[in-house]
Amino acid sequence: MPDDSPLHSSKSRPGYFQCGFGSCRKSYNRADHLIRHVRSHTREKPYVCQVCNKGFSRPDLLKRHAAGHSHSQDGKRRRPSNYSKNGRVSQACKACATSKLKCDEEKPCRRCRDRKLFCDWQESGANDVSLDAIEQQGSSDDRLDEDQDSAIESPQPGISSPLNPDLGAQFVTPGIELDAFLPQASARPDVTMPTYDDQTVSPLVDHESGVFSVDGTFFPEFIPDSLVSLSRPGELDPSAFPPNDYYAHRLYDHNLNYDFDLTEVDFSLIDFYNSRGSVNPAFQSTDEPNDRLDADSGIALGAEAYQRSSFSAWKPARGDHAFADQEALSVPKSIDSPETSVRSERQTLSERLSPGTRDLIFGMVLQTSQRANLTRIMKSFPSTELLDSLIQDFFAYQSQQVDSWIHGPTFHLNEESPDMVGVVAAAAAVRSAIPTIRKLGYALMEVIRLQMALKYENDNTTIRHLRASQTFALVIDIGIWSGSGRRTELAESFQQPLLTMLRRGLRFRRSLYTSIIPALEDTHETLERKWRDWAEQESFKRLAHHLFLHDAQSSLMLNINPLISYADLELPFPMIRSLWEAKTAVEWRDIYLATATPGPERLPSLVDALRDMSRWKGRIDYQLSGCVLLHGLSALVAEYHRLKFISQGNSKHWNALVINSRQQELSQVLEHFRMLCCEWANMPSPEISLVYEVISMFLFMSLEELQLFAGKEDKKEARRVYHSALEWIHSADSRRAVWHAGQVIRAAKAMPSGSLTGFLAVGVYYASLAFWSYSVVSKARDSKMAAAASMTPSSDATSSLRDRHPMVFLDGEETADVHRFISLSRGCPALQGLNGPAVVGDPGRVMDVAQGLLRADAPYDALPPLVQGLCQLMHDLGNAAQSSAVT
Repeated sequence: MPDDSPLHSSKSRPGYFQCGFGSCRKSYNRADHLIRHVRSHTREKPYVCQVCNKGFSRPDLLKRHAAGHSHSQDGKRRRPSNYSKNGRVSQACKACATSKLKCDEEKPCRRCRDRKLFCDWQESGANDVSLDAIEQQGSSDDRLDEDQDSAIESPQPGISSPLNPDLGAQFVTPGIELDAFLPQASARPDVTMPTYDDQTVSPLVDHESGVFSVDGTFFPEFIPDSLVSLSRPGELDPSAFPPNDYYAHRLYDHNLNYDFDLTEVDFSLIDFYNSRGSVNPAFQSTDEPNDRLDADSGIALGAEAYQRSSFSAWKPARGDHAFADQEALSVPKSIDSPETSVRSERQTLSERLSPGTRDLIFGMVLQTSQRANLTRIMKSFPSTELLDSLIQDFFAYQSQQVDSWIHGPTFHLNEESPDMVGVVAAAAAVRSAIPTIRKLGYALMEVIRLQMALKYENDNTTIRHLRASQTFALVIDIGIWSGSGRRTELAESFQQPLLTMLRRGLRFRRSLYTSIIPALEDTHETLERKWRDWAEQESFKRLAHHLFLHDAQSSLMLNINPLISYADLELPFPMIRSLWEAKTAVEWRDIYLATATPGPERLPSLVDALRDMSRWKGRIDYQLSGCVLLHGLSALVAEYHRLKFISQGNSKHWNALVINSRQQELSQVLEHFRMLCCEWANMPSPEISLVYEVISMFLFMSLEELQLFAGKEDKKEARRVYHSALEWIHSADSRRAVWHAGQVIRAAKAMPSGSLTGFLAVGVYYASLAFWSYSVVSKARDSKMAAAASMTPSSDATSSLRDRHPMVFLDGEETADVHRFISLSRGCPALQGLNGPAVVGDPGRVMDVAQGLLRADAPYDALPPLVQGLCQLMHDLGNAAQSSAVT
């Protein structure tokens, strides 16, 4: 038999096949030798004796073992009485038990005879050793070299064993007595050793393959460290780990495709080890001795929460592609039937969808779909009635929004292209409370996204068409707020081409927009033409401003630079909403003439309003233009934080006085905007109030640093910004930030139920993150101050603070107590919860208040995926802070 030791391999030539398990880097020239070596790590024994159920890693060892059995009685072989079913000797000697090596039934054993040792086995019954836990049995010429045997027999230093009793009974393999491996365990009164009769088979053990099961998923009796990587107690703070029931799902990843059936032609496990590595990075301990979670400061408490959320980086997999969700294009009859409540009887548009238009959409889907899904799609594609109800719902929803940018009165369903009609239906479907309808919307969006690429390439004039640009914008909208990492990244990537097409078409400039004025003497044909020309021009204006809003909001959510500068928008603001909603040309003319002002009219632009807000007047849509102006100010706030970031700790080129002055200017501008809004005929909608408070909150806190502190990236980044967070908590900026965060909660409470989606939901989450950071950093500061003064912090610090100072409700009216809290740090900040005050010092309660606003008593499955992810993230952050407080 050829020698498979690394020494033999290295003498001939470097091996082609290298072990990727842990720190082991042994190489072999033959794949079967590597397979045999890998089994020494995994302890997998696929070759099982039919007589005694003993497992072996090699077929020749099984044959040699089977030859030792006596011949059958009554035509059937039987297992010797002294041979236990799990492959253990009846009694091991003390020398073998102490060295954790195999022993045999004959006494004195062969090992003691060879080494001339006294074989003491009379009183060693407590130290029986499992043959499944030591090296493979065979003759001396078939064994591995001594160095490899020692590596197999004892755990590698630095790699935790699944038999560690401190890790809980759920990691102990039934049928293995721990005292042979952990001699000190028998002396501990709190450790109960499992005892099994020799003929009893544990229900968790598969004796055909030598593995044990956790929730139906089988693992080898010695779990590879690449599958389960656990740090020793004391290396990591317990607050970094989720609750116990999380490990069964997180550590044993049921989605991974493990194949332990290694043969000479099956190298899947080898490829897995060599490509993936041996240590799970989520639980890998760092080499730095001091790089551990700081329970006092709360560094990176939410690292695990961010890794599980949709805000974490998307890692593409083989199954991620545009055709993955095409099965959702078929709708079950239980949903798409006349009796279902999905359909809406209201008619927003002037006409209903015709079966012919539905067939055009169906044909577009079939043209784009894969062949494997065609039969299912053809049988259950959505009916005309279902698609029509979705389209009607889209325009009904848009009429209630501040940002209305597709002109409904001139939108004729049966005259539009199938991609435009389909994407409108998809935009309504993704907001549905029914998961099946939502999946239909996302699948339809993927089809239209692929179709748009062909449409632009087949006819380049399409890049200047309004409907094509609107279709493209809807596709990006659906993707960016989908809550899916893949769709969000694709939408972020495809936003630049659409902006380039509009910029090249001069749609951001004023020169392309002319005044279209109706007259009483206009004929019906002339008036109709003017109305349609005005509607198309106004649609382009609203599309440009919509993309500016979208770009600003997505940049705040993703914490990236926006693609559109506020200085680019020189086009006029959209005109008043009543003109936009006029259903006929005659109605449009009458409203236009009734609201006309004497003299030439020049509508202001965003650039004009930023230069001088007194020029923000005229026949403009104040709600929409005010929202655009706010997002222009948010870009200025982001620039302020970038300038502040590069000027920190460097007074050579930058003056701190200039930075502080810039903050004061922006604060005054925001206050001036709020006073102008009070002069509107109609008060600002709750949506504008919420956006205003979110941007005001961003002025007094660095969103990037707070997310890093919460654990968005890793512990090192959290530690890097920890000192900045301490400086922030010592300043009045932190109290101003949480005050505006409380006002975000107040505005969210005024929103209709279920309307907190998209950026509004992200704004509520950022407000909760401000509360969370304020609480965690405040506790860290107080703990350090108490430690410096050699004092023990009170266990009820929140109650003592409440007794000394009055309660200040941050989601209430602006009172004198609020000013004292901001200026002098006097008072106990809190929110008004359903079950009483939610003190900011209790991050779990505060997170519950924010979650309640997003959920709005709706079932979890009925929430949009983005809202679901935000709720889960807030829940996990609250639990992380609570567990840290307990520890």
